[in-house]
Amino acid sequence: MKNSEGRWEIFDDYVLDFALEQMRNGVRTAIVTLVEVDGSSPWRPGAQMAVTEAGQWVGYLSGGCIERAVAAEVCDAFAKGRSRRVRYGRGSPYLDIQLPCGSAIELVMDIGVTVEELARVDGLLRRRKEATLAIPDPVQTHGTGTAVGPFVRRYLPRRRLAVAGIGPVTVQLARLAKTSGFDVLAAAPDDATLGAIGDSGIPTLPIHLSGAGAGFEIDARTAVVLAFHDHEWETGLLPGILKSNAFYIGAMGSVRTHQLRIERLKAGGAAAQEIGRIRSPAGVLSGTKGATDIAISILAEIVQEEAKAIGPTLLVDPGTREPAPEELMETVTSLADCPAGAERRSDWH
Repeated sequence: MKNSEGRWEIFDDYVLDFALEQMRNGVRTAIVTLVEVDGSSPWRPGAQMAVTEAGQWVGYLSGGCIERAVAAEVCDAFAKGRSRRVRYGRGSPYLDIQLPCGSAIELVMDIGVTVEELARVDGLLRRRKEATLAIPDPVQTHGTGTAVGPFVRRYLPRRRLAVAGIGPVTVQLARLAKTSGFDVLAAAPDDATLGAIGDSGIPTLPIHLSGAGAGFEIDARTAVVLAFHDHEWETGLLPGILKSNAFYIGAMGSVRTHQLRIERLKAGGAAAQEIGRIRSPAGVLSGTKGATDIAISILAEIVQEEAKAIGPTLLVDPGTREPAPEELMETVTSLADCPAGAERRSDWH
């Protein structure tokens, strides 16, 4: 994803848009996928980098320990014309490139991915549909890991936050979510809130007491938060939200306020199962004070709920077969020359 200045965010979770732009400009680009973790890691299998033939990259596969070494490896793969699988850390042939945690990771570096494959995935995601990409792994004897492919990488639409409210919590939550990589849409009835959010480059909608105007597009990748102190504003919004498939619905207010909310919803005909979806008081930190801290608490709860729902991002391809000799990927055990600025060196740790 590009930032407001038009530059690519290097440490982004989604890398295919960068790869697509490079490939459409005639620059060969590889997709590097984490396929196995031996030990502990903050990243799950399926994490990716996109690396050009010149060593430019977006994404991350470690805590900053190996990304430049990975870029160098991709340069060498392009030079030799073959994709490869490489192990870093414990048990790796690269003794000078170790992971501080003592673990090991195995990466597939696919230099053969096509612009058509990436465009298909990117197009589906932009329409907020799930997509998959084949990750090759035809050699089963390289590395010491147990994960054997080919693999399938699942891509889910970008997380979305729809927040409606008045005042600083609404503003801070919208800003924090945007910084955290969410697509954000904010609705408010007052110019002050709308203006403060709009100044951060976040789309806004004016709403009315009836709930009219809040045309949220809610899907299974959407979290919805109501951040009103005057809870009458919720009356026209909640019935439609509760019937949606949002993965999280949160509302501000005390325990007593939430009990009153429940009574109003029951009186309006809402089902108990629907009402039970509301997290209130919203947030993981009980008794939090201050707009920023409340927003952090709510966003943490949203991320926590999302983690329960997304499932694995890397699967074994059910169509696995034995590779033909010409399909065999290279097992890398020696260092090689790469373009300037992309050398493999242990002093990158």
